[in-house]
Amino acid sequence: MLARLALALIISNTVLAQAPPEFKAPKEVAPGVFEIGSVRLDKNAGTVVFPAKINMDDGLVEYLMVTPQGSVHESVLVSEAQPQEVHMAMLLLGAKGMAPTKENKGSGRIDAAFLAKAPKLTGDAILLSAKWKDKDGMEHTVAPERWLTRKIFTPKKPTKIVTAEDGPWLYTGSFFYEDRFVAQADGTFVSLVTFPSALINNPRTGSNDDHVWFVKTDAVPPVGTPVEFTIKLQPAPKTEK
Repeated sequence: MLARLALALIISNTVLAQAPPEFKAPKEVAPGVFEIGSVRLDKNAGTVVFPAKINMDDGLVEYLMVTPQGSVHESVLVSEAQPQEVHMAMLLLGAKGMAPTKENKGSGRIDAAFLAKAPKLTGDAILLSAKWKDKDGMEHTVAPERWLTRKIFTPKKPTKIVTAEDGPWLYTGSFFYEDRFVAQADGTFVSLVTFPSALINNPRTGSNDDHVWFVKTDAVPPVGTPVEFTIKLQPAPKTEK
């Protein structure tokens, strides 16, 4: 029953779309806890959890996380999890994502021309966290935005470097295009610059510039470190009657 509901939820968010390939039905492993491939959905905690690893500890980045088929040369994290399975779990958790339009279905590439006229994205407020163990076995949990810095360029002044602001991210949920779930096809989990194809977008200042986001080298764990990545859906704001 849950598998049929999940499939219906995905189809209901598309137009003439087919089910993602290799669909895996949710499997209940404890009351309110389900596994979809390597993704774990905990309806009691309001979380979706899956494994990843550190991919970059230095340099310019455009993504927080991609799959191995995505833009790994510009992403802090990489995960073998499937974007379609993460999206399935988020829909079952109650996320709505973003209703795609002609304007927010991007060209499939991020460049200055696209970002200059990129529409403001909408979606669900979420919090992200990453948990890992250091070389001594000590466990750490942080909001992954603390692994990022943003450069602020001001004419005739020195470049200022600031750590990314703490706070929510935006679950936009990607979209289907020509019967393809685009986040799955592109391998995009979390984008730092406005990218409707990604499951998750960055709402912070600087999201319209692909030359300002860098890895905060002294904060991120070493490359190859396994990470448990958590998405926590935030309650929708109450509307006045």
